[in-house]
Amino acid sequence: MNNKSSGSELLLEYLSSIKGRVGVAFSGGVDSTYLLRIAKEACHGQVVSFLLVSPFLSKRERTWAYRVADEIGIPFRELHWRPFDFHCICKNGIDRCYYCKYVMYSKLWSVCREHGISNLLDGTQLDDIGSDRPGFKAIQELSVKIPLVYCNLNKNNIRILSYKLCLPTWDRPSHSCLATRVARGTFITPNLVERIESAEEVLKDLNIRNAKLRVSGSRAYLEILEEERLYAEGQWTKIKGLLQNMGFNYLYLGVKV
Repeated sequence: MNNKSSGSELLLEYLSSIKGRVGVAFSGGVDSTYLLRIAKEACHGQVVSFLLVSPFLSKRERTWAYRVADEIGIPFRELHWRPFDFHCICKNGIDRCYYCKYVMYSKLWSVCREHGISNLLDGTQLDDIGSDRPGFKAIQELSVKIPLVYCNLNKNNIRILSYKLCLPTWDRPSHSCLATRVARGTFITPNLVERIESAEEVLKDLNIRNAKLRVSGSRAYLEILEEERLYAEGQWTKIKGLLQNMGFNYLYLGVKV
């Protein structure tokens, strides 16, 4: 996007051209929040937003989504799905994200059609194209629209435009689902996901706000931001003890690059 100030206008024009009711997959993240905010303006009350809820969505992220939706004045409907019913997801191969997205959006499309919604929108943006995102293939196969890509908006553009709109997400770190914490090839179980979520909550209670606990087999790797490194190192004995009590016996500390 050459002129960042025109980004919202370009997206507004694109969304205004869509015929029929619109469904937006909403997560409370930077991209989907911005998309939903502009869709509200462009589609004149013809927008319905959906939050896909499963054990892969942390309770904290679910609560945050409610806060954001309330702040921008767009309520959403919760759509629950059960990832542990699908072996192709739990075995956690290289295509796990593809299967997750395919199952989620197939279910979402079914609900949309029941309610006369003929357009389904996703917050994929330009930086997602070409990266290791198997889920993008599922989005394409299911004819889900990706307006942020069509309008050449990347993450930095969206943060700037979100700031101008005073959206609470403009500077929020990216938060991926809990399944992404588990290394490929390590089987995903309900107990493992629950323990990862609980461990990350413990870390937040220790004022390590952006840590991710990544699990590979019997090993766990605590990934933190550089600005939190010195503090985490000073708390390492306490952190290690707490997480070992939760079953993470082989624990390592590293900085996100």
